[in-house]
Amino acid sequence: MAALTARFLELLAEFDRRGGWSGEGIMSCAHWLTWRTGLSIRTAQEHLRIAHALPELPLLRQAFTEGRLSYSKVRALTRVATPEREEELLNVALSATASQVERLVQSIRKVDRHKDESERSTIDSSSSWSWNFDGSLSVKLRLSPLDGARFLAGVVRAEYERTRAAGDPDLPTEPAPDEDAPDVTKKSPGHPGSADLWRNVPSDIAPAVVAMGDTMQSTISVPEFVPGAELVVHTHDDADPHLDDGPALEDADVDEAACGGAVRKVKHGKKRKGARGIVLNYGRKRRMPTRKVMRVLFERDRCCQHPGCGRTRHLHAHHVQFWSQDGPTNPDNLILLCSAHHRALHRGEFAIKAHGRQQFSFHRPDGSTIERAPAVHKPEGWQPDTAIDDAAVLPISPGRHLDAGYATEVLYAAWAWKARQSDADLAAA
Repeated sequence: MAALTARFLELLAEFDRRGGWSGEGIMSCAHWLTWRTGLSIRTAQEHLRIAHALPELPLLRQAFTEGRLSYSKVRALTRVATPEREEELLNVALSATASQVERLVQSIRKVDRHKDESERSTIDSSSSWSWNFDGSLSVKLRLSPLDGARFLAGVVRAEYERTRAAGDPDLPTEPAPDEDAPDVTKKSPGHPGSADLWRNVPSDIAPAVVAMGDTMQSTISVPEFVPGAELVVHTHDDADPHLDDGPALEDADVDEAACGGAVRKVKHGKKRKGARGIVLNYGRKRRMPTRKVMRVLFERDRCCQHPGCGRTRHLHAHHVQFWSQDGPTNPDNLILLCSAHHRALHRGEFAIKAHGRQQFSFHRPDGSTIERAPAVHKPEGWQPDTAIDDAAVLPISPGRHLDAGYATEVLYAAWAWKARQSDADLAAA
């Protein structure tokens, strides 16, 4: 299996270099792989990343081809391997399990990241989040000093507002006023206690962060669906259409604009010599789908509907029967397409047919149907390579504990020694 996977990735890299994946509505080799083999887009992208990395790593590539390294090990190693590092990494990988290699690579990536940051004297803010099996949400933040200070300042303000609005019984009560006593404390407006209470960040910031989220939801209004800005397209009897005070457009661009945003067409008559064409009609603004219709589309489609695409961002509601040709604005005539496939459709790379009851099919320019999931046929007469031992992929010393910290330290020491030797050889030459 490992040897066959290595061969597959070798062919995949060559296939990508030749552009064999190009076709109607296909945006990339990863997209083609998703469509043809049923892989997720992220898995397809990983396959391509590894396929293009292996030619620069001959030792890892050979071990993979010989079935001594599994795909999981190669996937991890190619994240940190370089031609200078691969010999040592291969030695470790041959003696470790896939999970141990993953831990080691994570350790190396942390060291590399810290080295890069120390060399640049900057720290890049980053974060990750995931839903847990019990339904809770885990969020991990790593912020630069300035970004961290901004975040904590927002936490303090959110906590202040949360406890003030909730009437927290733990807040200090305001003492009775003493007319003769000087005003030595400065109270915050509307706060029942001393401002000194808010000098420190609360130890548990979760309630404050939730309050920050509630504040953003209630105070910042955004449209539920964001259509494009209104476009004004001028059409002439004897000239190409063009944007208002802008460049000329192709017919496909005009059709795409009419589908993807609010458009007003201005029709001009024939130009007379030395005069601008008379405006014959300042067209009505096209009606976008209502919010209710858009909710139906997003609930039904969720992503771009071109076979194998699955993109969830920058989606357009496309009129299968063009709106300019009296196509209705209802779910039976609307389908979600990403911006790339929407553009490809208007350029004639493929077509869509509506069959009623919200059923659609995609077709190539020759009329043949683009399948949702093309059939995959297994090769006939295949036999396993007898030169590859059944136990080739097993670690040399299975079951042994790997000290990731110690292994990382040894590897970096070896790489530093190799770098010094290389510098000495260059100096001697």
